[in-house]
Amino acid sequence: MQQLTLQQRFLFDETAILAWAASVQRAKLYDSKIKPEDRNSFVFRAAVLQYIEKILIPKYKSACTEADHIANIESLVHYATVAGKEILGDSGYKFGVAQKLLNLLLKYLWCLGHIAEPPHCPIDRIILNKTALKDRLNWTQIVTAKQYGSAIAAIQTVASKQGLTLAQWELKFYARR
Repeated sequence: MQQLTLQQRFLFDETAILAWAASVQRAKLYDSKIKPEDRNSFVFRAAVLQYIEKILIPKYKSACTEADHIANIESLVHYATVAGKEILGDSGYKFGVAQKLLNLLLKYLWCLGHIAEPPHCPIDRIILNKTALKDRLNWTQIVTAKQYGSAIAAIQTVASKQGLTLAQWELKFYARR
């Protein structure tokens, strides 16, 4: 991203923390043998968020293709798995967690007018429950691009009936209330 004003830096940091929290809260991401106070997860979080900001976000300033977006999620999985090897569980940094973090942060940045519309939306239980995959797929257990693609296809089926893109549909129908 370009040089940010103080206000933009504040908003980016806050949205990044919100996206991080949403992506890890139910994911059982960390090695259960390591006590929470011994994880040093703040360093891990900072490294992952910096990678997203410096390497991935610039690719979304203008439209990003679906194939490039999936490749970006895969690169985030690889980067975070290596960066967190000392504290992550056996599955490493899961694809489902990576997509939730990146897609949610992209959603925030799109809504703030900083990037073009992202090709996908954040996938979680609320969104999956609005598709044919209700009670059949848990977003925290998505570990491959193929599983992710199945979720995207199910969401696309619902969104296209409304004449909306995935990002537009999710904005319209996501409700946390």
